[in-house]
Amino acid sequence: MKPHSKRLLHLDAIRAVAVLSVVVSHYIERTPLHQWFIFDFLRPGQFGVVVFFMLSGFVIPFSLTRGHTSTRTFLVSRFFRLYPTYWLSIILACFAIGHFLGADLNIKQIVANATMFQALTGYHSLFGVYWTLFVELVFYALCVVLNWNGLLDNLKVRYLAAITLLIAALAGALARHYLSIAAPVGILSSLSLMLFGGIWRCHITDHKPKAKAYSLQWIILFILCFPLIAFLAYNADQGLGENAYTYIGSYFAALLFFTSTTTFLKLKNKTLIFLGTISYSLYLIHPFFLEWVTAWSLLTSTFNLAPFAIYLLATLACSTTCYFLIEKNGIRLGRRLNSVLDRTALKSETPPYATPSSALVPAPRDTQK
Repeated sequence: MKPHSKRLLHLDAIRAVAVLSVVVSHYIERTPLHQWFIFDFLRPGQFGVVVFFMLSGFVIPFSLTRGHTSTRTFLVSRFFRLYPTYWLSIILACFAIGHFLGADLNIKQIVANATMFQALTGYHSLFGVYWTLFVELVFYALCVVLNWNGLLDNLKVRYLAAITLLIAALAGALARHYLSIAAPVGILSSLSLMLFGGIWRCHITDHKPKAKAYSLQWIILFILCFPLIAFLAYNADQGLGENAYTYIGSYFAALLFFTSTTTFLKLKNKTLIFLGTISYSLYLIHPFFLEWVTAWSLLTSTFNLAPFAIYLLATLACSTTCYFLIEKNGIRLGRRLNSVLDRTALKSETPPYATPSSALVPAPRDTQK
């Protein structure tokens, strides 16, 4: 697939469903509604995040082509796509923590969060949703390494990597359960899901040989392995009634939704497509308004429609503004910088003008005495 191919609009609609699941779920989790029996088997927030991961795998590997120039183009575009909006979210997080929660701010924690690599520094994320961005960066790094080695286009290599990561997640779950080792089970399983997203695209869009078989084999292994992973690693309540069944239900529902809506149930609603376009801003900004509403409304006592509507409208309005003023301009800036770098690289690769052949002919001797 060419890097600048036409945008697949139904993917934006899928993004909309995913981000709305996260935005609504985070609000409901602070109200008595989270005690409904349905939430013992399905967490909309988990569902949305898993869908996002598979969508990343569906898209990201195909925005890379071989060669260091394309890798540079990819990294520059990703930086300007992710970081400007993310830094705005960091500012909002600092304001929310200081004013709505009344907690002290740690400058080192803020700096660590600004890099998006706080998971490697030991500092907690200012907003809980940031953990998924670190997984995204790890996936980008994996794709870049495969691309450098000429393996990103090798379907078998990606399939084997997806299987290996899923088995590694199971091994990590065993280590966590029996040895109390804090293995990165979530990251490993998420990376496997992302790689599957790319394999699935090779099957339904690019129609590559063996892609269908690889996809079905991964799905079967995932259905067999993930319940074991959930019971070994996630069968503990973290304060919201979580258990292995919520993980299994959320992940399986996300897999079913993703495979269905990328094939025979493609969503084409214009509102959903727009919401999917601004989904990154929605994802990063909604925690600010969640803390804002929580500060002046007793969400834990009852579910009140008015604060919920205000939360949604404020999040939507701010996210739309952020998309047009920051996110789109960041994308444009990344493209301009890449254009400048491309022109500079082209000039450096242009050979110097050749010396005219006439200049190489020796001058005739003067035979006159």
